[in-house]
Amino acid sequence: MTAMYSYYDPEADIAWLPTGASDRVVSEEVGWGLIDHDADTDEIVAVEIWSASKCLPQAVLDALPKPGKPRGVAA
Repeated sequence: MTAMYSYYDPEADIAWLPTGASDRVVSEEVGWGLIDHDADTDEIVAVEIWSASKCLPQAVLDALPKPGKPRGVAA
């Protein structure tokens, strides 16, 4: 299983916050981004926040790693 971690991509201005795991995901587009649901249970397994710099405090964005660079994982 692939490790899941939150990240913030400043170039795309997108924050991705996983909340669980699923083998089958259905994405629901909402005004602020995407909500990923497990296809079988309908549980939310991630949210993707578009225009994150306008929606989230800068301190939160600063605390998130960039994509592909999980905190605490050696390069």
